Amino acid sequence: MLAAIFVAAPWRAPDALRVPQGLFQMAQAQEPRPTLTPSPISFLVRFRGEGPIAQAQAEAARGREARAARIIQAQLERQAAFDGLCFDRFTVGAAEVVLRSCADVPAAERAAFQTRWLARLNAMRAVDYADANTAAAPTHAPG
Repeated sequence: MLAAIFVAAPWRAPDALRVPQGLFQMAQAQEPRPTLTPSPISFLVRFRGEGPIAQAQAEAARGREARAARIIQAQLERQAAFDGLCFDRFTVGAAEVVLRSCADVPAAERAAFQTRWLARLNAMRAVDYADANTAAAPTHAPG
């Protein structure tokens, strides 16, 4: 007799377990979509040693970010190894320098560009480590 009751009356989830109707669609609409328009690619880079960029990064960590930024910008323009990358900003406490592509990179070329630059940066003696900056939206300092 008990089995007949369950067959006749389908089980219903309590209201506390039910997801509101529009919630799933709203969550789907907010998922980040890969950018299809050309935009800069940025990298988080930690420098080491006694070179001018590493010294500027250390200076930024001591609170002199404006002067350090000018030094890094000048070094990026001067050193051919960084041709195509521009200074963007420092991370909090200047733990890392954010470098970005000077030019926008088309969507079809982004993966190859990123792979190529990460290999180049990580192979440099003055670089402690480099990683892709996965910020939600590209932002860069004016100029």
